[in-house]
Amino acid sequence: MAEGPPKDTKSKKLSEAQRQNANALIASKLRGYYDSIIEEGTPPHLLDLLERLHDAESKLKK
Repeated sequence: MAEGPPKDTKSKKLSEAQRQNANALIASKLRGYYDSIIEEGTPPHLLDLLERLHDAESKLKK
């Protein structure tokens, strides 16, 4: 019968410095992903679709 990980008196918790380093690494990677998405810009086909939607909405309001 599985009882989970063994419980010992020495906890394997991360120290505050290790936690801060892990958080900094995660933040850095997320920032990198975000920056790469921003650099890509909006694809032309999406801009065209948005323009067509705007035109269709304008015609309905007239």
